[in-house]
Amino acid sequence: MRKKYFAFLMAAVISAVVLTACGGTGTEQNVAQGGTGQEAGAAGSSQSGTGQETGAAGSSQSGTGQESVGNGNSQGSTAVTEDQARSTALTHAGVTEEEITGIRVKKDHEDGRQVYDVEFYVGNKEYDYEIDASTGEILSADFEIEDDFNKENATNLNPAVSQEEASAAALAKVPGAEAKDLRIKLEEDDGKLIYEGDIYYNGTEYEFEIDASTGDFLKWSEERD
Repeated sequence: MRKKYFAFLMAAVISAVVLTACGGTGTEQNVAQGGTGQEAGAAGSSQSGTGQETGAAGSSQSGTGQESVGNGNSQGSTAVTEDQARSTALTHAGVTEEEITGIRVKKDHEDGRQVYDVEFYVGNKEYDYEIDASTGEILSADFEIEDDFNKENATNLNPAVSQEEASAAALAKVPGAEAKDLRIKLEEDDGKLIYEGDIYYNGTEYEFEIDASTGDFLKWSEERD
């Protein structure tokens, strides 16, 4: 009887010890898991901070993009003007404004880029330039002798209306135009003396024919660039 009681007592003690041990392990696991959760939360906070930093970097890149656009606009503002192209051609030819006549400057497209065509006369020499409208570089330059616009021919033929009178009459039809904008020559057509010429002024080309005997206009036309 005492042996049974002793055995029962020992079994109860052992059960109590086992239950106590299990309870401790569960608590440790819960604590450990809780700590792990807190660490995960901290990591999440760290990642959130990283996201903010990335956003700041994005803002910085956006600012860089705006600077690039600004630089592009700055380059576009350095385009060569018509007056600059004109000056470049005259300087290369070694002549002054007072020496030239019949000058014309036109903007055109050549091989996918904008260029200025600059033409003018010095005496009986015709100069022709092509200048890059973005850089001012001279792409081509040449000149040739133009005997048709020789004043000596007009003098030798001795027309009733002088070349100076014909020139003045033509310029009077284009307010603002000057002698340097004019080209004129005397020709004989079927025994009749005629002044042929053109005026290029303010983007418009005027062509004319004047009877060298009467001073009457036989032809007058206008063409805008």
